[in-house]
Amino acid sequence: MTIGSIRMLRHFVAACQSENLHKAAKAQCLSQSAITKSIRQLESNLGVQLLVRTSRGVTPTLYGKALYDRARRVEVECDLIEKELSEMASGHGGQLRIGAGSVWSSMFLPRVLARLYTERPRAQFTVLRSSGARFADQFEKDEIDIGVGAFDAFMDYSDTNSADFVCEPLSEVSTSFFAHCDHPLHKLPYAQPKDLNAYPYAAFRQDRELQSRVGRYFAHHGLMQPHAALVSDSISGVMEILKVSPMITCLPTPLADIASAFGAAAIRTKESPWIIKTGIMHRKAGLGYQLLDDLVKELRRESAAFAHRNGLQI
Repeated sequence: MTIGSIRMLRHFVAACQSENLHKAAKAQCLSQSAITKSIRQLESNLGVQLLVRTSRGVTPTLYGKALYDRARRVEVECDLIEKELSEMASGHGGQLRIGAGSVWSSMFLPRVLARLYTERPRAQFTVLRSSGARFADQFEKDEIDIGVGAFDAFMDYSDTNSADFVCEPLSEVSTSFFAHCDHPLHKLPYAQPKDLNAYPYAAFRQDRELQSRVGRYFAHHGLMQPHAALVSDSISGVMEILKVSPMITCLPTPLADIASAFGAAAIRTKESPWIIKTGIMHRKAGLGYQLLDDLVKELRRESAAFAHRNGLQI
């Protein structure tokens, strides 16, 4: 349906509601001749008579009554579309689907989204857990509009055309091995790779790239990757098993605050098994979408604030 047809439907609905062409024209800020011409054109397009003149004004024919019910729904939808697009353009509304790594989804995004929502209560955000190469898969399936997390893994494993994406590095995140505070490894001044290798491993399955890097860390020291005694999609599930077993795990170091709630802490080592380069990823087609632009600004702000508070790069 053309924009012109929608305009004629609006004129027709106004005539039906007012039962008077003069009043309908005034409500639509038109002359009576203009609204009459519009309705006649609509009748010509449809090949049926929609209105008949009466002593009191106009009344819909049977065709007109049938059209009115549907035209009213079209008008409501058009009003909603106009409102939604206006809110999107201003940044006060709209929707965003965000893929986020474990650090961002657990620690930083809640504060970012809370600030955005305070100023944009009609906006809607959906957050999906993601990591590494999974970002590329989620973009390919059109499941997310923006990703924030393991930037280097996305660049290394993405099958998407990088020319279609904006990829902005944000910061670096170290990783650490974690164990319950009562674990024997915490009694060592520094745990060596061979010490870590002596204990079973709890793997956070969602981050396959992290586990691959852990394997390379041990291989670099001439060791096999620890036996994965547990594989879980849940960070809390991994942390719970640390409470009741000698297992260790490897996670981004900023998750230490979450780990402490489960009685776990980072094991002291002389090096991080892997430094994660984090960043923002989204299609260039999203540029100019106010809600996305505002989210990017807040992500930059949160990244910088964390680095400043801790005197390091995250």
